[in-house]
Amino acid sequence: MSAVSNTVKSTFCMLVLVNLLGMAGTSVAADHRTLQVTAHSVTRETDYTLGSIARQHITLQVPAGFTLDASSLPAPAQNEAIELREVHWTHTDTANGRQIDLDIDWQIFVAGDTVKTMPLKNLHLEFTREQQRLTVDVPADKVIVSSLLPARIDAAHVQLYPDVPLPSWPLAGQLWALAGWLCLLATGVLYWLWYAGWIQLPREKQMPFRQAWRSIRALKEGHHEAALQAMRLISRAVDQRAGYAVTTENLAGWLASQQALAAHAQALQTFYQDLQQAFFAGRPTLLSLADLKRLAKQLSLVEVS
Repeated sequence: MSAVSNTVKSTFCMLVLVNLLGMAGTSVAADHRTLQVTAHSVTRETDYTLGSIARQHITLQVPAGFTLDASSLPAPAQNEAIELREVHWTHTDTANGRQIDLDIDWQIFVAGDTVKTMPLKNLHLEFTREQQRLTVDVPADKVIVSSLLPARIDAAHVQLYPDVPLPSWPLAGQLWALAGWLCLLATGVLYWLWYAGWIQLPREKQMPFRQAWRSIRALKEGHHEAALQAMRLISRAVDQRAGYAVTTENLAGWLASQQALAAHAQALQTFYQDLQQAFFAGRPTLLSLADLKRLAKQLSLVEVS
């Protein structure tokens, strides 16, 4: 019985071991299937010569989570026929895994006497995800490199090409546009100078406030008579606009008929009260020359608005 029991136990252990090995093999196979990668390389083949840059674009599809190991990229070389210059790569996560776009710039430092095909370099790229590692071999692309000089130099090749004629460039439209913009600019500058009072138009002679402001603007601060002179000029301009002598008594009635001066009615009333005290009571003016200049300018803008 002991021998039979030992035999049964041995058989049972063998069956368990076989099942475990089968499960391990299935797991490895499944893991191998999930770690499949695809690589697609594209490089323009023609139009290269000594010193040209050939850009190789590689698209790789790897499982999610894998990143490119930068140490697996070739290092920039020196004194070789094909040298690596720059490497750039980006990755994008998709539903099928991760797509890595890799751009490699190769510089060509050799050219023969004739056109010939030259291979770039083989790539052994490695990708890592935690403890897992993938290696992808990308075969070298080929480029066609031509010589800087023709294969045979004869009289036809040493002749200079004729000068390229200059393209026709009609200037009429541009000159008219420039003239229009200059006229518009000049008109704007003249209007601004007139609005600011630097130039005077003939019709300004019928603008009493405008004439008063131009005269008051020339008065200098610090003179005792400057404020009184400014008051005389403003009062004379009001009389000219009204057509009769305006005083404190009839000011309200005149302002009622002047809708354009409604915003300055209070300022004019204060001005006439100060005018009456200064000229008839002999008191100092309460309004400074700066205040009178400001009032004269505001009244002149009413006329030009």
